[in-house]
Amino acid sequence: MVAVVGASGSGKTVLADALLGLYEPNSTVSGDIWFDGEQMNARSLARLRGSGVSLVPQSVSHLDPLMRVGRQVQGAPRGVTRAERLRDRCRREVRQRELFELYGLAPEVEQMYPHELSGGMARRVLLMCALMEEPRLLIADEPTPGLDVELSVRAVDDLRAFADTGAGVILITHDLELAVRVADRIAVFKDGRVVEETAARCFANPHLLEDPFSQALCRELIALHGVGGGVGDPDDAVGASLPPGSPDAAEPVLLEAHGLSFAYAAKEPLFADVELTVRANERVALLGASGAGKTTLCRVLAGYMEPSAGSVRVEGASAGERGRSPRRVQLISQHPEKAFDPRMRMEASLAEAGDFDAPWTQELLERFGIHRGWLDRLPHELSGGELMRFCLVRAFMTRPAILICDESTAMLDLVTQAELWRQILHLQVQMRFGLIFVSHHPALVRRIATRSYSELLRS
Repeated sequence: MVAVVGASGSGKTVLADALLGLYEPNSTVSGDIWFDGEQMNARSLARLRGSGVSLVPQSVSHLDPLMRVGRQVQGAPRGVTRAERLRDRCRREVRQRELFELYGLAPEVEQMYPHELSGGMARRVLLMCALMEEPRLLIADEPTPGLDVELSVRAVDDLRAFADTGAGVILITHDLELAVRVADRIAVFKDGRVVEETAARCFANPHLLEDPFSQALCRELIALHGVGGGVGDPDDAVGASLPPGSPDAAEPVLLEAHGLSFAYAAKEPLFADVELTVRANERVALLGASGAGKTTLCRVLAGYMEPSAGSVRVEGASAGERGRSPRRVQLISQHPEKAFDPRMRMEASLAEAGDFDAPWTQELLERFGIHRGWLDRLPHELSGGELMRFCLVRAFMTRPAILICDESTAMLDLVTQAELWRQILHLQVQMRFGLIFVSHHPALVRRIATRSYSELLRS
């Protein structure tokens, strides 16, 4: 089991696609791939996909929006007759239900469509699709963002158990802690190259590593667990400026939610009777297991979904009184690839939010590390980390009263996570907005939150 870790945008997902023989039409390809000692070409790699080699893709957009998830996990064998397919259906149904039980999905989830799943549930479905055929090699591209700690650990432990059967696993991840837990070796990827490959145990101490970027990742991992620098270290410029403990009661209330409930038609409520207030300069963490309704609550608070009951007021005004514009509440999704028109270049997407040439916009581009060359690209030409930077710039262009971050940095490496959180918290001190954030990482919550709701989503 080899874990590939590294900077956002360094090419890890492109590497996964290349290993499967999936290339953009305008790509230039060189090099060789062997599988089981046999040299591969595009045709032989295509035959391996889904059987000898399976992919757990990074984006949940790989799920068919028009197919129920039970059928998607079951899949269908290729190159067989109709009679053989019918004989195989029973085995596939049994295997699919075994996987659902293993990954904690209720039987009724079989009949759901992808849009009805939480982010964590969708990622489990992607993983089960890949495991259905019991491949020899599994390439898992960011399989755990959106999963709570227990499910994340179970997912990577299952990958470890899969490798221990004699199979191979390439785990592409930003979660260095999980990589250290399960991998035999860790390859550090930066700017399209493996800058260091070493035993996982070497990440216990930055002095055991050779490359400066590997050492920086290791230091951030140690910092996240309370040793040395990091997002909230007292010696850090951001950490020194953060308000301690609970926010001042004199700060104005920016968001109020009373008796908030939500349920899909004829189904049990995802959450009920939620009471939530957020003051200026406050940082509120929403905690709960995968599938508890955190993302839906964020969308309701942001005005993108109507609650089944209850009300949300922002700066004293209800949604109807604020009109149709949700600009005072900005939601940063856990899936940045879904946040942009796929046919619109990035500069045009930013211009929708405000004056692109304004000094404030240019300051934000610099603050969040947007390279000028990215502005002319389409969304699919950027990495998840690069798209997340654009999400943050576009949100802050509107000078929001409330910023909601739904697992917004879960797909980023530790160095980039620390960098972006420093910028967000610097801006909060400057702008005094209220922050609501969802995270499954307890250490990050401890460092950032002034208040946490851990039982909020228990209906």
